[in-house]
Amino acid sequence: MDHDFINDIVALLERTSVSVIDYTNGDRRIRLVRSHRATGNAPADPPVQNPAHTVVDANGATSTDSTRRHTIDAGMVGTFYRAPGPNQPPFASPGDRVQAGMTLGLVEAMKLLNPIEADCDGLLAEILVSDGAPVAHDTPLFVIDPA
Repeated sequence: MDHDFINDIVALLERTSVSVIDYTNGDRRIRLVRSHRATGNAPADPPVQNPAHTVVDANGATSTDSTRRHTIDAGMVGTFYRAPGPNQPPFASPGDRVQAGMTLGLVEAMKLLNPIEADCDGLLAEILVSDGAPVAHDTPLFVIDPA
């Protein structure tokens, strides 16, 4: 693969609504993932308030006040993945500090991997879906305690 070829693939990604391009040629592989922030797409649906319940955070402290917590939902029907690929570490785990725009997981729909991003800074409190699980539009995926 030469630089012109890679530039052509980047240009293709910029000209289309494709979220991920995965290209393999022999032992060489290139993977480009579109960032929603870079494309100027409309922001995700507003966060949904999570009902109050007792929560144990990463430090073992309990809380029943979840009025500030919110969920990040799937924007489409597909399969949820916590990591960018098999045998790779997850994008984020409960207890991690996250920032707005940070990729937390992926939803594969029609063979395209679509990033699911944090919509605020905070602490990732829960991951509500198992890796590889099917999800529907508006399925709650993550709970974040805003900073």
